[in-house]
Amino acid sequence: MKKIITWALAFVFALSFALPHGSAAAQSSALKLVVDGVEVTSYEQPFMSHDQVLIPVEDLFKEAGYKVSKDKSGKVNVTNTHLTVDFNAAVNSIKVNGKKADTEFPLTLKNAGNYVSGEFLATVEGFEVNVSEDKKTVNVTTNRVTDVPAFLEKMLAADLKSYSSKMTLDQKMETSSELGSMDMLMDIDMNVIQDPIAMYMLSKMTMNLEGEKTEDVSETYFTKDGYFQKTGDKWVKFDDAMTEGLLQASIAQADPLAQLGLMKKFTKGIHIFEYEDMYVMTQTLTNEEFGEIMEDALVLLTGILSPGATEDSIEGTVEGTEVTEATEVEAVEGEVTEESEGVEDIFADLAINIEEYYVVTTIDKKTLFPIATSGTTHMTMGVDEDLISIKQLITGTFSDYNAVKEIKIPADVIKNAISMEEYIKQLELEFEKAEALKK
Repeated sequence: MKKIITWALAFVFALSFALPHGSAAAQSSALKLVVDGVEVTSYEQPFMSHDQVLIPVEDLFKEAGYKVSKDKSGKVNVTNTHLTVDFNAAVNSIKVNGKKADTEFPLTLKNAGNYVSGEFLATVEGFEVNVSEDKKTVNVTTNRVTDVPAFLEKMLAADLKSYSSKMTLDQKMETSSELGSMDMLMDIDMNVIQDPIAMYMLSKMTMNLEGEKTEDVSETYFTKDGYFQKTGDKWVKFDDAMTEGLLQASIAQADPLAQLGLMKKFTKGIHIFEYEDMYVMTQTLTNEEFGEIMEDALVLLTGILSPGATEDSIEGTVEGTEVTEATEVEAVEGEVTEESEGVEDIFADLAINIEEYYVVTTIDKKTLFPIATSGTTHMTMGVDEDLISIKQLITGTFSDYNAVKEIKIPADVIKNAISMEEYIKQLELEFEKAEALKK
């Protein structure tokens, strides 16, 4: 019995260290947490201590649209890239954008959760805190745009006729099989004109496959005159039929209403923060939303695979029948069914899972033009019995707004380019020669 009592006292003594210091343990009943009008319900709830309201950090910032991460030591990082706050309960410290916060009561630890005081939170840019008179509810108001669809419509309708951009894609792929891993770094310089659609792209790709490093530089012209791509020392012209489909897809992407129609589906994962001279837009994506995007991508892809499914071909398909909007749709579906089924089967077999998707875009407040973008994505997919993990870091900047006046394909490129069919034949001949030398 004495041994049991000793162990019980030791347990109570140890437990006392897990409770907040001072009178926080003798807290009043929990308060409701409401962020921008939405009640946040979870295990951790706000409570009063020393006449201060303490608010659970992770629940608060997740609901506020921030990216929240926590390491093994318990440190919590929240960010929307413009504002980053680091919480370290072990040393009773908070850092805002790398600078230690000057506060006497930064946070406390309760039930292994991190709590921040309402007094401190009110000093952080973009946050207001109010406790109800009956002290039963704490209302947190942020600087987020309330009507996201309306903002997107306004942003996408901005007078952006042309621009230049620089993008970097850092990708790491790992497999569970003997295929091992592959690192790829791609730098892209691009000029774009919206109407009529035109693009010039210069890309440099560095690839490291199991210690074997290769580099490739590619140029691409894409206008109403055709799609030309430099591969090695050869310029290749894509077939006109395929170019027509690619142009149609690009025009659809450049159309503000078409873009808005896509983004409106996923506004739940979009948060737009308003600051003095810019907006910061963050976006997350779930597996279900990714599936819907793939469905839309398949529509564009099948349109490219079957560019002949135009109104003329539709009329031929339903000759002798009154052509209505419904029959046109049915005819198009009939045209692309065979091609799309194979593509759909491929995506279905991949078993893609979105582990992380977080993209941030900063937007000029006056013009509503994009300034920069960055993103972190991580997805896994199964191929046969192999598991493939792909992680990407994306960064990019935009410039030369409405200053790109013309994109013209050089005459020597048009003159010397070979057709896609001829290029494939040359590849086949080179492959046959290589096989013959092996023998």
